[in-house]
Amino acid sequence: MARRQIYFTLLILWVAVTFLLTSIPNPRFEVPFAYADKVAHFGIYGVMGFLCALWRRESGRPARGAALTALFVVALVGAVDEIHQYWIPGRSMTFFDWLSDAAGGGMGALLAAFLPHLLPFLLTE
Repeated sequence: MARRQIYFTLLILWVAVTFLLTSIPNPRFEVPFAYADKVAHFGIYGVMGFLCALWRRESGRPARGAALTALFVVALVGAVDEIHQYWIPGRSMTFFDWLSDAAGGGMGALLAAFLPHLLPFLLTE
């Protein structure tokens, strides 16, 4: 299987797991520190942005275009996920959660788009 297909499959699986986890009503967990949920949003969507940008790079897109496309896609997925949580008992949609999603996605996209210059094995056969 080509790397492009592997990255795309991993991206779709990551999005599906994210939506599955955010569909759990009334989550009960201890928050270890203030704003831990924002850090979690940043990390989860950072991985998503990373996978999306790798997929776009493998499609032959330049680094900048891959990062911008990934940022747009992840911000859109984050918005849909936040809206979706409106209807889940015990969950809420917030602008700051979406902002954390978009920021994490952007950071992940930048890392994936420009890191291959330092770690070329990510994009080479």
